[in-house]
This record gives sequence, structure tokens and C-alpha cells, in this order.
Amino acid sequence: MKTPLLCLLLIGGAGLMRADILESITFNLSDLHTGSTLSGTFDLPDSPVAGDTASAVLSFSDPSDYSPISLTTTITIESGTPSGFAVDFSELTFTNLSGSTTPIDTKDVDLTGFAFAKCASFPCTASGGLQDRSPSVFTSTYTIAPVAAVPEPGSVYGLLTVIGVLGLIGKNRLSRPIR
Repeated sequence: MKTPLLCLLLIGGAGLMRADILESITFNLSDLHTGSTLSGTFDLPDSPVAGDTASAVLSFSDPSDYSPISLTTTITIESGTPSGFAVDFSELTFTNLSGSTTPIDTKDVDLTGFAFAKCASFPCTASGGLQDRSPSVFTSTYTIAPVAAVPEPGSVYGLLTVIGVLGLIGKNRLSRPIR
């Protein structure tokens, strides 16, 4: 009886473990609108290496000021110099609805990175530089940071299953007549 119970606990415990690193990325857009940000999360493998990529759906803190109201970017883990990692993002293009096109175009925004956020390892908190076009209309920063782990629904259901099976095993043992 002990061996099946041990196997059940090991299998159930393995199903509850999360082997990914969840990070957030936040772009500071205060040069367009005070306090404005564009942010989202991305999921990296447990041991990221240079060349790994992840997708992030980004949302504006003030969506009524921009079009479209959400964007998707590809996060790329690059080799850092001289060691570690650099975190890059794919080009982001959107419209600043209250911007103008004269004398400087602040309506059409095209963000690219010019100084990568650098990490020795993950999870990581770091900042990098971004710019709107080249030559730049404005420069700002982007930040990556770990996201607090939240149990996934599958993990919760797995835990409830293990508890239920243990309860059934315990009930059967308790309901046996004493000899």
C-alpha cells in the first residue's frame, strides 16, 4: 500500500511544479502622455539560452490614446556582452491619436530598442533603452521584471485530485474493522 501511495504523491507533485519563468515587460511612454505605459508578460523556459524567443501581448495603460489598443511583440534573448543575456523586443508600430504630424511627427510611433536590458540570469529585473524612429523623435526606457507566480488552474485541479485520492485511501483504512 505504501508504494502506490508514494507513486501517487510523486506523480501528483510533479504535475504541480511550474518549470517556466514568467516576466513582464513595460515600456515607458510618458513622452507621449504623462504616466502612459505599454506592458505585457512573456514566458521563458526554465533555463533560457541565447536565441530563445517568446511572444508578449501588450496593452496600453490608457488605451483611448492609442490605436490599436493592444500589440504583440516577440521577445528575443540575446547573448550579453561580455556575459549573461540581453533582452530585445521586435519593432512596435502604433498611432498616438492626439499626436500631430507637423512640425515633428508624434502621431505615427515606431519603437525600437537601442540599449538592451541586460541580465546575468533569469528571473531578472533590468532596464533598457527605446526610441521612436531613427533619428529619434524621443527616447525612453523599457523594464523587464519577474511576475509573481500564480497557480495555474491545472495545478489547482491536480492538487485537489491528489487530496481527494488520499481522502479515499484514508477513508477505506479508517472504515476497516479492527481485528
